[in-house]
Amino acid sequence: MLDWAKRQLDRIGSPSLDWIQIEVTTHCNGSCTYCPHTLMRNRWANKHMPLELFRELVPFLRHTDLVYLQGWGEPLLNEDLFEMVRICKDQGKRVGFTTNGTLLTESTLRTLVDLRLDMVGVSLAGTTARTHNRIRKGTDFNEVISRLEGLRRIRDEKETRAPAVHLAYLLVRSNFEEVKGILPLAERVGAEQIVASNLTLILDPGLSSEAIFNDRERMDYYYSTLEDIAQRAARKNIRFDHPGPGLDEASLCCRENVHRACVINVEGEVVPCVFTNPLLSSHHIFKDQSLPLRAMSFGNIRNENLSRIWRKREYAGFRALFDPMMARKPEETRTKMPACCMECYKRLEASRPCPEPISIL
Repeated sequence: MLDWAKRQLDRIGSPSLDWIQIEVTTHCNGSCTYCPHTLMRNRWANKHMPLELFRELVPFLRHTDLVYLQGWGEPLLNEDLFEMVRICKDQGKRVGFTTNGTLLTESTLRTLVDLRLDMVGVSLAGTTARTHNRIRKGTDFNEVISRLEGLRRIRDEKETRAPAVHLAYLLVRSNFEEVKGILPLAERVGAEQIVASNLTLILDPGLSSEAIFNDRERMDYYYSTLEDIAQRAARKNIRFDHPGPGLDEASLCCRENVHRACVINVEGEVVPCVFTNPLLSSHHIFKDQSLPLRAMSFGNIRNENLSRIWRKREYAGFRALFDPMMARKPEETRTKMPACCMECYKRLEASRPCPEPISIL
């Protein structure tokens, strides 16, 4: 492990992280049925990351080529978002964020195109208004799609492909049939990528039955349907990424890419992923048990710089547990893995990490 940590130290001066994810706000104008912002409404902390705090990160953007401005909130509610995008672009970085789409007015879209935003993810929970609006309360499917069609017209007008549109589709049992309509929808709005995600953070016991990995009787059907969409998407040069509907109990990988990326929350805490964010002070359902959501912070950029935090022995040791280059025995790794990861569905989802940061928001 020490040799691995030394290699990380040697590489810290050049781009060595796949991405840095920055939570620019925890405010949201939606009320999605599965989201902690909704389910923890009475004790949720609504905050924006101040621009002054964001500027503290600028020297450390050299460690990555991609900055993703996303956390447990709607990024467009932070009035400094445009300036944050501008700062990152001035540093030569690729920049993106995920939105619920409600605030993508024509003025906002034109500004984002002019800022040369690289990608915008748009969250969906259905391919019809009836289903999407039922799950993602506070958003309107037809309005969101109309906004994306507007973005396509603006891009055509300005003869640019940026920002690339990614559709983030949350898969649950009650909307699974509608994922079959995601490919024609992607073509309609000019999306380059579709990411279908499972419901992996379950805060309400009543939502456990919605997780498709709990529906073992239909597992083959779920898998074949998703694979069929992936094959058809490839023929149309659209990327379709999904973790699969099942769980791998032996998995030592993490879809959040915790050994090659980090998250900085709205208060400056450096955490491995959005699921270890200290703001999530609640319980979740894991294998029919109600367990505390366990926070994990390795430092705060208000007090020490990101390079120093990344180099800490405990952080390097944590990342080593998920590094496929480390030849550890599975049994040894699992005994050293923290409870927050052992009790997380993200770890059990797949044998490969997600290619880019994706939010279920």
